[in-house]
Amino acid sequence: MAGASATSNGATEKRSGEAEKECKKGWLCKKTHLTRRWKPAWFQIKDSRLYYGGEEKYPVKSISLIGAGIEAQDQDGHFDWTIRPQGSKRAYFLRAGSAEEQQQWMVAICEAQMGSEEHASNACVIQ
Repeated sequence: MAGASATSNGATEKRSGEAEKECKKGWLCKKTHLTRRWKPAWFQIKDSRLYYGGEEKYPVKSISLIGAGIEAQDQDGHFDWTIRPQGSKRAYFLRAGSAEEQQQWMVAICEAQMGSEEHASNACVIQ
């Protein structure tokens, strides 16, 4: 098996020198803070932060995922969810194009939280 080795529980481990797993990235819609309209934005998870912006090359804003709450929203057949950063009153409203895409993003956010060195002992819970 090239590039990975199996452990006693069947999981695989990366060998040194193997490229890091690429972070989740792609286009989603975000509800704007002031006008409350849905606007497309580029999102990318990296280093336990969710970066976003209007262009793929320059996602200039970010949301800390450490301790953030993630909650799916039931919105008239849309695939929405919220992220509430720990210690913040603000909620970020996001929308995916499909239920599958929504689930992939929510799981990727959870994995970023769990993989962080700053992660508390609490498990990531998707509501």
